[in-house]
Amino acid sequence: MTWRLCDADWNHWPDGLDDAAVWAAAARAGFEGVEVGVYRAADELAPERVDERRRLARDHALPVAMLLLSLPASRWPTGALSSPAAASRVAAEARATAEVAADLGLATIGVWPGADAASARWDDVVEGAELVADAVAPTGVRVAMEYKPGTALGTAGAALYLCDAVPALGVLLDTGHAFAAGEDPAEVVGRLGDRLWHVHLGDAAPGAADDDLPVGRLHDFGPLIAALDAAGYDGAASLDLYGAVSAGLVTGVEAAVESRSHLLASRA
Repeated sequence: MTWRLCDADWNHWPDGLDDAAVWAAAARAGFEGVEVGVYRAADELAPERVDERRRLARDHALPVAMLLLSLPASRWPTGALSSPAAASRVAAEARATAEVAADLGLATIGVWPGADAASARWDDVVEGAELVADAVAPTGVRVAMEYKPGTALGTAGAALYLCDAVPALGVLLDTGHAFAAGEDPAEVVGRLGDRLWHVHLGDAAPGAADDDLPVGRLHDFGPLIAALDAAGYDGAASLDLYGAVSAGLVTGVEAAVESRSHLLASRA
């Protein structure tokens, strides 16, 4: 593949794995990096945790591949990008996340504005996104916005519309979210073009955006792999399997291994 296949630490949170156990499991499974989930930079990106991950990355030859700042409604009850009262704090969290990313040598961070409902005022979403882009710009790190059905960025089209309004932004394609939105992720890769800055891999049925099933449970990912390769995508693609693991359908390790096996078989 032209891109790096990575695990994500949040796939293992429901199983109670700490950073050391996550890195060990990802290394045993043959992944090429680990994406780190962030709710609050002062917590998940505290200096001691960043230093620990640096050590683990050296010991396992497995780098931090990406940082994802998640903005769920449970933590941002009045909205995130779309809330004039919260947007400046969101921008500050994005800046803090991007500063750590720059220190780690990462070119991009992801932002998931899950607290911004589909009913949010679009102009407020754009203004909040502009604050984030402006806050992060001095770090030299890019921001890829993750779309998901049921939010203000519910489709690939909405994500591209936001990029048109805020040209500094790119798109994070989550295949499970795309399937849930009734999209073909392979076709979305072509639509996004050079706006595709990061990828999450998971499976889902239409309308089931929170299922996060192991890759290949419902769909053949061969066409997506071919589309990524044809597009020359050379970034990271990380597994996002939290929903299936938190529901008790499978452990994080099992889901990651199953997904990797399907992807490698689809590429052969």
